[in-house]
Amino acid sequence: MIRALALLLAAVPVPKRTTGAARRPSHRGAGGGFRATALALLLAAAGPLQAQEITWPVKLYDPAAEAGSPADLVLPMPCGAAMAFQKVDVPVREGDPLSDQRVRLGQSNPETGYSDYLRNEFLRGAFSGEDGTTSYYFMARYEMTAGQARSLRGDCAEPGNPDRLAEGGLSWFDAVQLGQVYSEWLLAHLPERMRIDGERPAFLRLPTEVEWEYATRGGARIDPARYPGRRFFEEGTLDDYALFGDGRRKTPGPVGIRKPNPLGLFDVYGNAEELMLNPFRLNAYGRSHGQAGGIVTRGGAMDATEGQIYSAQRTEYPPFDPTSGEALAGAYFGLRLVMTSNVVSDARFAAIRESWSAETENESLAAGDAVTQLGALVESELDPRRQAALSGVQLQFRRAQEEARLAQEESMRSTLLSAGAFVDALRRENAEITRLQRLTFELADRIGVTQGKQKATLIESLRQTVEHIQDRRGVQGTYLLVLHTALETMSSEIPQEALAQLYEALTSRLRGAGQAPVADQVAAAWNVLGAFRAAPDMTQDSLLAAVLAR
Repeated sequence: MIRALALLLAAVPVPKRTTGAARRPSHRGAGGGFRATALALLLAAAGPLQAQEITWPVKLYDPAAEAGSPADLVLPMPCGAAMAFQKVDVPVREGDPLSDQRVRLGQSNPETGYSDYLRNEFLRGAFSGEDGTTSYYFMARYEMTAGQARSLRGDCAEPGNPDRLAEGGLSWFDAVQLGQVYSEWLLAHLPERMRIDGERPAFLRLPTEVEWEYATRGGARIDPARYPGRRFFEEGTLDDYALFGDGRRKTPGPVGIRKPNPLGLFDVYGNAEELMLNPFRLNAYGRSHGQAGGIVTRGGAMDATEGQIYSAQRTEYPPFDPTSGEALAGAYFGLRLVMTSNVVSDARFAAIRESWSAETENESLAAGDAVTQLGALVESELDPRRQAALSGVQLQFRRAQEEARLAQEESMRSTLLSAGAFVDALRRENAEITRLQRLTFELADRIGVTQGKQKATLIESLRQTVEHIQDRRGVQGTYLLVLHTALETMSSEIPQEALAQLYEALTSRLRGAGQAPVADQVAAAWNVLGAFRAAPDMTQDSLLAAVLAR
């Protein structure tokens, strides 16, 4: 068997590798990658590939674990290797399999707007959290290393420090095939561990651009105010987080030697140029252009300049080298896998269909049954052209309703945050008014036992303190008026069950992002909202009492 395998492998053309020098546009090499047939035989013949025990030193697959920060998930690989993954949370509505999260991607720089201008996308993870308000997927903590790639190719030589280098020189087809081989190996050796909900098999693949950029920015773990930034960090320099600017090095460097992003992912900036699953599309004024193009890389590379590395950066390459006709394999082309699953299964089909039907009914009721009426017109129309036209109107109507719902949810999130801020501000104002009132009593007592110029000074201080109290009460009244408006809006413009789900998702995200004080403010506003619902005609004094209640 081994002899036959050797003969087969000898007959397979060895892919060419060129390192390339300039980054744009000649940063590329030719190569078609390993052949599937030969690899399948290799996996079948090589005994060490069957091992499931992790025998590699942890520094070669999760170096951060040596510093006391282990990965969220570690999966074994052939030859005793392993791969570390981080959990990427995506908030969703509880119990709704159709619920996903709208995420803002891109940047507002007009010079690169054709590629990475601001746009709205939607995201949901394949896995569901225990509380039902969170979905998640797993993303590799590091770029795939040379050692991990060779283990998937059947090379079980003794591991060493060179195995920590990020794998480069790949074509898009190579990267996809590495994900295929790893998935097949895991499903063959760990079938139970690779199942979701006891039915859907999980698998590994290249990330979509939405999955990659959302995770790179920090996802739900970053302060929402910093999420839209050009880069995820606020302190330090790019050199603290990325290997870059070294065009003399013709291959990627070691993984995990710089700081991670807020999700614990390393080297999302620089080092290897990470290949994406989906093809390149232009940005057509905030939406994806209709023409699908070549392959996409994200995150910049070892030879990139500082200005070329940011969260929204995207680069398109042709999938095939125009000079050789072979699959394009850039010297720095690497990959980072995600763990996910298919969407529809027998167990989930009923829930998905039920959610779709319920959403349709809710939209129909909210719109005066317009959707149902349109549906009836579409079904009863005999003229195919008129039927197609009516179907188009129905689709546009649904899209408009969905956009309106998303806008309403975003508005309610902002209102909850604003209400929390005003509750906190009112409590601070009240504390300051209380302090000033105590001061007036102290000043009055001292005036009663003081004479001369000192008494006149104390009287002036008392007058100024009283003015400060009046000014503070004016500010307090304004805050109460704005808070009252916010409470009225939340009580009347969105179903309370939906608002409760938004509240749970928002506070969970804030706490996950390390913004517990802001989450506490929102929770305080939520309690005030409960009191307001019970007495919507409450006076300003009653509202202030509700704000100050702990």
